[in-house]
Amino acid sequence: MTYKSIFSLLIAATLLVACSDVPSQRNIEQALQQQYSHLYPDLIEVEDVKKINGWSDNEQHYAAEVSYSLEFKKSYKQYIEEKTDQPGNPLEKVTAGITAGLLKLQYGDFKKNDQYKVKQETLTFRMTENGWALVE
Repeated sequence: MTYKSIFSLLIAATLLVACSDVPSQRNIEQALQQQYSHLYPDLIEVEDVKKINGWSDNEQHYAAEVSYSLEFKKSYKQYIEEKTDQPGNPLEKVTAGITAGLLKLQYGDFKKNDQYKVKQETLTFRMTENGWALVE
């Protein structure tokens, strides 16, 4: 086999993976981590992602039923103190406090390294020019 044919095979394989008709395990893991990092910067690490089921209604959309664990990098107390101690106008501080309060309602008074198991959640993906993207 020549270098040219090996290069052609590598390009073809890359294109096939990039144009996959379902999101890869890596796509799902990255989408979940990005979602939590956007909502709660530097707080949550997504771990042990498992795809339970998946289906597609058309070539542009895919639903993945998943389970996963969340690990908290900080305690709730430390997180809310950081958010409310940041400089800014009072409205921003109130918004940060409400967001943190909703976090406590959902996950309780978590401590650093606590884990929370999400037993089942359905994620919807949309095909974009850059591959699969999570629909929020």
